Amino acid sequence: MPIAPASPASVEQLLALAIRLANAGQAPQARQLCEHARLQHPPHPAVLQLLSRLQLAQGALAEAGTSIAESLALRPGHGPSLLLAGDVARAAGDFAQALHHHEHAVASMPGREEPLHALALTFKAAGRVDEAAQALRQAVALAPTQGGLWFELALLLQDLGDHDGAADALRQVLRVSPPRAEVEVNLGIVLQESGRMDEALRAYGRAYRLHENTFGRIAHALATAPTGRLWLNLDDLRATLRATPA
Repeated sequence: MPIAPASPASVEQLLALAIRLANAGQAPQARQLCEHARLQHPPHPAVLQLLSRLQLAQGALAEAGTSIAESLALRPGHGPSLLLAGDVARAAGDFAQALHHHEHAVASMPGREEPLHALALTFKAAGRVDEAAQALRQAVALAPTQGGLWFELALLLQDLGDHDGAADALRQVLRVSPPRAEVEVNLGIVLQESGRMDEALRAYGRAYRLHENTFGRIAHALATAPTGRLWLNLDDLRATLRATPA
């Protein structure tokens, strides 16, 4: 059903209502209201920014790019808008433009981990994994209690063959977040790949005791890695995992 105010409303009122709708999970209605405000009022940067975010979420990349470009034209250097412009460009596969916006977002939002995280994602999407890891290191330095950032860093370091760095990052995830079987399995894999088999088995044991459905991945890792071990009887492996000290 079309949504429009019952009486003429200011752009600020329309924006506030659109934000409430978006926060309530009513994205199509919020987008419609932003488009109504766009037609009824002079260009407003916050309306255009929200409209771009809603368009991006709905996969309308060309429209999202136009909206955020119009928003930035009204307030150049606005950090959150630069961040969104980079996200839109990355989603569209324009990594050069995404990097341009995300690097400017980092410069305009010092001390914030969000633009560094976005920059890391763009570097990764562009295949520049070394730089992605560097940006994530800066992000976790600013937000050391965010386990998700540490986990992303661990996966990048694992891809780069830095098993010790990946293990340290995974241990940090476990320090700042509730126990997660997925993290313990990854820790076991990087420890195994660096030849630390006893430590790897302890991590695998913790993972298995958290969730027994990790058994298949653990057994596969043990059987395929050059430094692994082979159990001919899988029940023996299960028993070993149950009994391995934490």
